[in-house]
Amino acid sequence: MRRGWCILPALALAGCANQGTIVPGGIVSNNPCIDAVLAEIALPGQVTAVSSYSHDPESASAPLSWSMQYPAIGASAEELLLARPKLVLIGNLASSGANAVLARAGIKTVAIGVAPTIAEDITQIRTLAKAVGRVEAGEKLVAQIKNALPKPAKVQPPVSAVIWQNGGFVAGKGTLQDELLQRHGFRNASADYGLASWGILPMETLIRNPPTVIFMPTSAHGEDARALTARQRLLRHLDGKARIVDFPDQLLFCGGPTIVKVSAILSKTRASLNARASGGGQ
Repeated sequence: MRRGWCILPALALAGCANQGTIVPGGIVSNNPCIDAVLAEIALPGQVTAVSSYSHDPESASAPLSWSMQYPAIGASAEELLLARPKLVLIGNLASSGANAVLARAGIKTVAIGVAPTIAEDITQIRTLAKAVGRVEAGEKLVAQIKNALPKPAKVQPPVSAVIWQNGGFVAGKGTLQDELLQRHGFRNASADYGLASWGILPMETLIRNPPTVIFMPTSAHGEDARALTARQRLLRHLDGKARIVDFPDQLLFCGGPTIVKVSAILSKTRASLNARASGGGQ
């Protein structure tokens, strides 16, 4: 799976591409978050290769039904050159050496990093949309994101919460996920555990001082499934002190259209907590 790929530079260079014929002269993306945006805004046939992560159901942020239409590619300069693209959309964790090789070969690149705020994420969407000639489609996606965010409402005390990924990764202050929690009336409890922007929260620490809500995956496969079973068994000791809300790992990786999905989960959870507090049910 892609656990923590966005904060571990080594993973940005890992993985071999799935075999497939890449049509030359097209748009190539080797970043799964970029793929998720392209799935929403690109025309059929514009994209000629996607990130190898986007062919893996455990790590894809773009719909598999879209990404599997295209060959997968890695981040090495050799693979990108062999694809003979007119444009490479690349994450900012890719090798600077690979970028230099592409520049010498006259291949245009657009680098998109991990946006720490909603505003910056929207700017990145507009940059991608302009790069692929799909400005209007980009604005439609931006509108969907803005509409998914809650409107300013009566100020209520924030509810403590963490987004706890498989492996214990937690998104802390200064991340897109932190802003989304705040926008939906939650207080990111990561700082309570001494974590910075990204960190690992041990289960023992969480159990000793649980937040009101723990957003975490409730299903997994392979080795992750065994770890998740052990985690769930221990979390039963919380005895209702914290609410567990299903939050698939893929929702922690990217912005773009993922913001819409995350907002739906956060909005539903906050509404349920408000209803419960007012005596309106669970």
